[in-house]
Amino acid sequence: MVLGNLAVLLWIILDSLGLWLFNQAAGWIFLAAALIGIYGILKFLGCLRPCYHCKKCTFGLGRITALYFGKRNLKDYKETYGVAAAIFFYILLGPFPTAVLLVSTVQMFSVLKIAVLLGLLIVSVYSGLTWRTNRNRKTPN
Repeated sequence: MVLGNLAVLLWIILDSLGLWLFNQAAGWIFLAAALIGIYGILKFLGCLRPCYHCKKCTFGLGRITALYFGKRNLKDYKETYGVAAAIFFYILLGPFPTAVLLVSTVQMFSVLKIAVLLGLLIVSVYSGLTWRTNRNRKTPN
């Protein structure tokens, strides 16, 4: 859970840095909005089960890790209210800052922008791959 939340925090910081390289005010505003959105709003959306000591919940921080970097079965609509909001925030954290940074890099090239862009792509693709279902799973007899 700790590593997953650190990964989400790194993702938010990379996004903010990418937008900050484009426009400093946009970077700071995005940082505040993303932290409030992810750790303020999305933290409270989640399990239908009212448990307080569940591995997935842990005061809401486990939900964030499960939604962005957890296994596919943790993203089931039957077990969580937060999937739709998580998809919205995934778009906010993944494609949006990446597209802005790509346009900014085309306008004015910088090695730092390329490094941040590669970091964003790696984290976004890795998180996106956790949403895929495993179609090669064998069913027991």
